[in-house]
Parts: sequence; C-alpha cells; structure tokens
Amino acid sequence: MSEGEQADVIEHGFKEGDKVWVEDGEGRHHPGVFVGNNEASGWFGGGPSAYVAHPEAHQAEVVSVFRITPRDE
Repeated sequence: MSEGEQADVIEHGFKEGDKVWVEDGEGRHHPGVFVGNNEASGWFGGGPSAYVAHPEAHQAEVVSVFRITPRDE
C-alpha cells in the first residue's frame, strides 16, 4: 500500500461480528452487525464505507463508516 493509500484508510476499530448502531438519513439508529470494510468505496469517489447486516430486517447495506457507532449489549 502506498503512502497516499494509507492516508485514505480510516481506522474505525470495528471487526467482523461487532454489534453496531447505524444512523439513517433521518437521524434514527438501527441495530446492525459489522460485516467488513467496502474496499472498493474509494474507486467511485465516495468516502470510506462498510458492509452492515441488519438481522431483524433480513437485509444488508453499504453505509458510510461515519454513520456506524458501537452498540453495547
């Protein structure tokens, strides 16, 4: 990884299986499970993102890492 690429990496501290809160566009928080980083997010000019599964809704989504916070249970 080049020095420039390292500057683009966001260290969020989440690992696969961590329980998280995901903030939606209206400011509400929904429970989710961190799946992994979206390695291709920078290819399309977007910010860092990650995959999150929502077990209760039986769906998954790609979200900005800035919308993910730890969920303690």
